[in-house]
Amino acid sequence: MAYSKNKIAKISIIVLMLLSLFFSIKYYKVTDEFENFIEISELENKVLDSQLTEILHKYDSISVKNKIDSVRFNEQIQLLQSGSLTSNNTKFNSTEDSIVFYAKEQQSKKTSIVNNATAVVKSNSKVVPKTDRLSALNINAKGVKIYSDNYNLKDSKIQQLRVCFTLEENQLVKSGEKTIYVQIVNPKNQIISAGNTSIESDLNVKLQYSASVDTNYKKEDTDVCTYVNLEQKKTIKGKYKINIYHDFVKIGTTIFEY
Repeated sequence: MAYSKNKIAKISIIVLMLLSLFFSIKYYKVTDEFENFIEISELENKVLDSQLTEILHKYDSISVKNKIDSVRFNEQIQLLQSGSLTSNNTKFNSTEDSIVFYAKEQQSKKTSIVNNATAVVKSNSKVVPKTDRLSALNINAKGVKIYSDNYNLKDSKIQQLRVCFTLEENQLVKSGEKTIYVQIVNPKNQIISAGNTSIESDLNVKLQYSASVDTNYKKEDTDVCTYVNLEQKKTIKGKYKINIYHDFVKIGTTIFEY
């Protein structure tokens, strides 16, 4: 009987020791987390105080500037009303004129600030097209000579034009295969067309072109190049107009001088 009581007492002591150890560890963890929380809170409070101080400093600076401008404005009005500024040292005919002038000056300063801010926003943003039609940009052309056994080196005429351009990004235009038509007009207003190259719409609108090119458009800037065969009898010195068409609509134009 005495042995059983001793065994129960030992088990009880061991259980109490384990419980004490568990609660000690738990208390240590809670204490450590609480200290970390206090440290983080103090750091955040310091950051917030710093930001608030900076905001108040900027606000005070703006308030001081506005007060200075207001004092100068009131001084000018008082001088005009007292007659200290005469027609010899002022360009205003009356007090009302001076008030209007300084009011416009202040408004002009505010407008200038707004315009500068708008210019910065526009310079950092891309202009979004408002039409669902393609647009050809950066159009350029270069003359090409094809050298062969039958080519006369003394001949200065070009045989082809290499025309390159960029189809502008437009989210309103459907993606897919696009047929682009290039029209070359010589200085005599003749359309250069090696062969019967023309198309006609359902509304009987006819378009004569010099070359066509197919490209896969994916609603993003797409670079396109094509070669145009020139008619030798229509290839003369002067300025050529290069027109770019899609769906019978001119989407770009430029001048090439030869």
